[in-house]
Amino acid sequence: MFVTGHGPFPTYLKRFNIRNSDSCGCGNLGNPLHYAISCLFTTSYHLTKPSADLEPLWWKRVMNNNNSRAKIRKLIHFIAENETLIFPKDGENN
Repeated sequence: MFVTGHGPFPTYLKRFNIRNSDSCGCGNLGNPLHYAISCLFTTSYHLTKPSADLEPLWWKRVMNNNNSRAKIRKLIHFIAENETLIFPKDGENN
């Protein structure tokens, strides 16, 4: 779910017209990688940022690591539970 971008992420929800904006409340693109490595709202759940050329390998290693998977599960739960904090109100940050 996380790797494919499915879930409680603005980029996914906008694709299906559930939200008007694909932005995070911090103003950046609200995709899974953003929440996992750089979002100000999710710093407790951050993973090490991959270099652009090694991102596919990074995803594979993250998914094969039990600690990283546990952190991602907690991150997804946090996002789902704090949707009003993390997502901008529709009409903002379009």
